[in-house]
Amino acid sequence: MSPLITLRLALAGGRADRTRIALTAFGAALGTLTLLAAATVLAVTETHAAMYTNDLLNDEGLRPGVAFGMLLLTIPVLAFVAQCSRLGAPSRERRLAAMRMAGATPRQVVRIAAAETALASAFGVATGYCVYFLGRALLDAPGADGRRPLPTDVLPGPALMTGVAAGVPLFVTLLAVLTLRRVTLTPLGVVRGISRGRPSRTPGVLILAGLGACALVEPVHRYFTDHPRNDDVPLLVIGGLIAVGALTVSVGVVSGTGWIAYTVGRVLHRFARRPAALLAGRRLMADPWSGSRTFSSMLVGLIAGSAAAGLSALTVATVAAQEENTRRFARLLGEPYDPSGTGFYERAYALVGYAVLVAMAIAAMGLLVALVDGVAARRRTLASLVAAGTQRGVLVRALGWQVLTPVVPAVALSVTVGALLPRFAVPDAREAARMEVHRCTPLPGDPADACQDPAYEQAHTVLLTAEKVPVTVDVPWDRLALLAGGAVTAAVAITLVGLLFLRLNTRATELRVQ
Repeated sequence: MSPLITLRLALAGGRADRTRIALTAFGAALGTLTLLAAATVLAVTETHAAMYTNDLLNDEGLRPGVAFGMLLLTIPVLAFVAQCSRLGAPSRERRLAAMRMAGATPRQVVRIAAAETALASAFGVATGYCVYFLGRALLDAPGADGRRPLPTDVLPGPALMTGVAAGVPLFVTLLAVLTLRRVTLTPLGVVRGISRGRPSRTPGVLILAGLGACALVEPVHRYFTDHPRNDDVPLLVIGGLIAVGALTVSVGVVSGTGWIAYTVGRVLHRFARRPAALLAGRRLMADPWSGSRTFSSMLVGLIAGSAAAGLSALTVATVAAQEENTRRFARLLGEPYDPSGTGFYERAYALVGYAVLVAMAIAAMGLLVALVDGVAARRRTLASLVAAGTQRGVLVRALGWQVLTPVVPAVALSVTVGALLPRFAVPDAREAARMEVHRCTPLPGDPADACQDPAYEQAHTVLLTAEKVPVTVDVPWDRLALLAGGAVTAAVAITLVGLLFLRLNTRATELRVQ
């Protein structure tokens, strides 16, 4: 099969295929912008020190953390792209099966599907580069002192620019090919492998294991404090425990959505009396893993957001206590003290909150795509129910039950686990102690340098003490409630929007669709 024929077959298709291509290009553009923003932050060097209004960009030690946070934003973007690649999958697979009937080999049909995704992602990358350079020109606004709010005066190196341009289409294409791993395209139709059976309780074990790994941070930190070393082993061990714990907890929460959906389905099937709830319960029991695929990026964003809220409360409380202790110490010494405040840390965590909001918005778009795709994939079944006399209102309520009932416990679990992570993973700094100052003050009439005499100093030294301020960390209920309420509200809004597509896919004409 020549490249031209492959290209023509890849671009062929109906409305669902064109929508999938457009959404894939949009996701690739978002990923490109995120990677270019992270590369731009890494391109800032010491020659640009103190040239920006944001201290996170001026500090050499904080810039890698900012870039890493931007890289984490690619996770919901990739989840969005993976969800978009499933849009219209049944019709695409039937089209590819028809090509198999016409004589195409399995490798050729995979190549056609890969070509479609590669072209869409390449267009998205080109769009992302255009938006990046346009944004550089529009957002370059140096102040009167020459300082800029964003690093619009630097560019990533040619290697990074080339890597992003080539890596994003390649990765998106591989991701799309992997979604076909459970599909066998034969000349007689499509065979899809689907997981069956009841979800296990392994996710709960993973959550407990992740929290346990984070709980080891405090004793390990105390051990290395009592047994100091001159190498990087303490940092590597503590960092490894935090990374493994956070990753294990995230995997446990995401995979645990399947168990939550199955359990909710059993409860609905056991106690519900209305047809809508019964339909939703049977659907949740039949495919409980659809929730973990749909809500995965949103749940990871909730874990990150609630962990950032907890870490922000802990950091601000610790810094405030340290500044109060420093003020008391300065008062003991009789020296003036000018506190710096906690504004820097609050601004830093505010940026983290904005990043979480962006991730949640991307995850919400993926949820909408998944909901619409689920309705479109089952349109013949839904149309058959309507044709048999089932009211559309029953199907609407069933879809609402199916989407929303697993969301509430999953959101509550994600927020709770995320809020617990900083409590376990951050070494304890809340114990109080006493500050002691030994000060020699010359008596009136004695020379000012009298304390330089050891005998005089020993006789006139006064011990001044003060209680240190303990760190009191409050639970950020307002931020946690905002995250949880925002996620549930977004799910409700997306469900209402998705219900608009239900009427379009339950018409009698859908029974003729093959």
